[in-house]
Amino acid sequence: MKRLRFVSAGVLLLLLGLTAPIHAGLQRDGNRQQQGQDKQQQANDKQQQTKDKQQQAKDKQQQKAQQQNQKKQQQQQQKVQQQNRQQQQQKAQQAERNQQQQQQKAQQADRNRQQQQRAEQQRQQQNRQQALTRQERQRAQQQQSTWQQRRATNWQAEHRTWQQRGGYTADRIPEDRYRSNFGPNHAFRIYRNPVVVAGGYPGFLYGGFYFSIVDPWPQYWPSNWYEDDDVYVDYSGDGYYLYNRRYPQDRLSLGVYINFVPQNDRRGVWLKYRSRNWQRDHRDWRQRGGYNGYRIPSDRYGRYFGRNHRFRINNLPLVISGGYPRFQYGGFWFSVVDPWPQYWSSNWYDNDNVYIDYSGDGYYLYNSRYPQDRIAVSVSLH
Repeated sequence: MKRLRFVSAGVLLLLLGLTAPIHAGLQRDGNRQQQGQDKQQQANDKQQQTKDKQQQAKDKQQQKAQQQNQKKQQQQQQKVQQQNRQQQQQKAQQAERNQQQQQQKAQQADRNRQQQQRAEQQRQQQNRQQALTRQERQRAQQQQSTWQQRRATNWQAEHRTWQQRGGYTADRIPEDRYRSNFGPNHAFRIYRNPVVVAGGYPGFLYGGFYFSIVDPWPQYWPSNWYEDDDVYVDYSGDGYYLYNRRYPQDRLSLGVYINFVPQNDRRGVWLKYRSRNWQRDHRDWRQRGGYNGYRIPSDRYGRYFGRNHRFRINNLPLVISGGYPRFQYGGFWFSVVDPWPQYWSSNWYDNDNVYIDYSGDGYYLYNSRYPQDRIAVSVSLH
């Protein structure tokens, strides 16, 4: 039994002795193989790393090339954009220059037109001034005889204030109109305004009103004072007066009339007072209860009134007062209180000769073309 154990141990040792070198050889071979594999793996890894590095370098080169291309493209785009901007700026600048040139041309054309207009206006103004000067000279010459007839021989004796005349009874100028056109600060020359002569008495239009000069002018004033002297209209407590700046101590009594009818409007005014049935509408002074107006003194009546003293109404001052047409003639005002016959011509006031006559019960207006008709009129001083 012991021998068997001993033999078994020996066999086992023999086997171990035999297998150990073999195993060691195999182990060495395995190690060498493993080392070879490791070296190969390292070579492969190194080769892979090299490839990776090469790929990375290639990728970097490609990326760099792409970046360079992108940069070049961006630069090209920027260059193109800059060129486009420059072209646009150049176009805008050229358009602005063209616009400026057009504006300059337009401004020059405007200046030329303005110069032409100014030249034409100056020429027209010169023509108007020349025509006005001629008209003013003609107007002054036409007015001369009228003004000379109203020159006083003894003004202190002939002049009368409104208080001496019994008080002012004509129209009054509204305060706002008075401030803008009348008073010492608003002087003018009479001959430049329309002057109306009625029965030897002058009147003139100024500031939208008609002024009747009821006083003579002083004999010591120059004969052409209405042409050369500055005058103004002022209210002095008891009525309106005309003042001459060269003779501030003197004043001429004036009657003011607001509702003055211009020549162009008179046809329409007279047509309003045309009768449709004159025999029915007409009333003489007896039918009206008797005449109670002013009575013309006989010396004045003989100079301007009656059938031998005919005139035309349209050349005389005309106002609307109390709803009736009222005209001035011979130093008096006549209110036409009767309508005029429907069979008279529509322009009788312009073309027909008329006269004022006293016919027993009052004053009447007669038309020479229709002597059988008479129109009741009322006489007043102002």
